Order: sequence, then structure tokens, then C-alpha cells
Amino acid sequence: KVMLRIIFINIMFLLFTHIAIAETQSKAVIKIIDKVAGKSYVREVSKEQVLNFRNILISYTHCITEKDGNNNFASFIYLKHVNQDQYIFKGWLLSNNISVSQVSHPVYNIKLLKCL
Repeated sequence: KVMLRIIFINIMFLLFTHIAIAETQSKAVIKIIDKVAGKSYVREVSKEQVLNFRNILISYTHCITEKDGNNNFASFIYLKHVNQDQYIFKGWLLSNNISVSQVSHPVYNIKLLKCL
């Protein structure tokens, strides 16, 4: 019984610590780089919106901002071709560490700029 209380207290501590250091936002600002044309585009995506950029559908479920003001952002992004049911990419994009969470697409590079 004492062990369960200790585990519960630790879980609550971790949960409140996570809530205190990050807050969820309603928009994500992404940069789409066309590697073939050499052009870049900046787009805002709302949480309920699916952005149709040429032949790719872009959406997200979470966009998290660090509360400390260090301009660190993370977003769970979904990328899908228009005519296919399979996802190209489904995962976390980090604004400050692009090499860890980079989208590998033959034509486009997609980067998270910030959460609004």
C-alpha cells in the first residue's frame, strides 16, 4: 500500500512537471522547401485544418510550446499524398533539432518554425 502511494505521487509529479513546462497551441507554422525548384513556402496550419500543398496533405494533432520562452516547439505532423491512403510521415517535428526529426521526401523538406 505504501509502494502504491509512492508510485502515485511520482506519476503525479511527472505529470504536473510536464504540464508546467509545455503548453498546447492551436496553430503550427511550417516551412516547406521545394528542393527541385529551390523555393520555400511558409504556411500556417490550424488544428482542424488539412493543408493541401500541391500533392501533399499536411495536418497535425499537437503543437507544443515550451513555457520557459526558449523558442522550442514540437508538433505531431501527418503527411500524406493526395491520392494514397498511406502516410509519408507520421511523427514529431522539433523546431530546434531538425536532424532528429526530419521528413524524408524526395521533393520537399518540411520544418516546424513555431506554434501559435
